Amino acid sequence: MSDAPRLRPLGQPRAVTVRTDENGEPKHVRLPGKPARTVEAVLERWRIDDEWWRQPISREYRVVVLDDGRNVTLYHDLLEGNWYAQRG
Repeated sequence: MSDAPRLRPLGQPRAVTVRTDENGEPKHVRLPGKPARTVEAVLERWRIDDEWWRQPISREYRVVVLDDGRNVTLYHDLLEGNWYAQRG
């Protein structure tokens, strides 16, 4: 038996409303059915550009800490311009 962490697939993303600052960084997030929360910190950030031969994907991901202490993984779809929360 291995002590390595187990990988698990991510669930379907949910559309969210994000207000950004002048640099495009998230400042406020409204999750479905919840009040808007302030982003206290960005813990991680990465970009994925892939599958150009099928259907292009271009996303900027961020793991943020909200003012209620919750960590949320967001991504900005750079092709559509929409924001999503990725279910973990």
